[in-house]
Amino acid sequence: MLKKDNFWVGVILALILCGLSIGAIYLCLHIFDLSVNDNAKLFLFAFVPDILLLRYYAKKQFSKAMKGLSLILIFGFCLLLYFLNFIGSFNFSS
Repeated sequence: MLKKDNFWVGVILALILCGLSIGAIYLCLHIFDLSVNDNAKLFLFAFVPDILLLRYYAKKQFSKAMKGLSLILIFGFCLLLYFLNFIGSFNFSS
């Protein structure tokens, strides 16, 4: 599946990797009895596997899969910034 140059393969792999990363971070926060609202910036690390996969696709020159992966990365990052601004951990106004 990693060797296919398809837009939807990039989208699906990005969603799966990001979901697994968010789940692992949430599980670690739950194990150590930490609050999600106080440690919400840790969820920025959920994009690291997607960025590594993006680098892999760039080396293989799979442009269609990179487009799907980039779409999910940009949308997810904007959604996370909105969430951080909403809970007050990251303030754009000051």
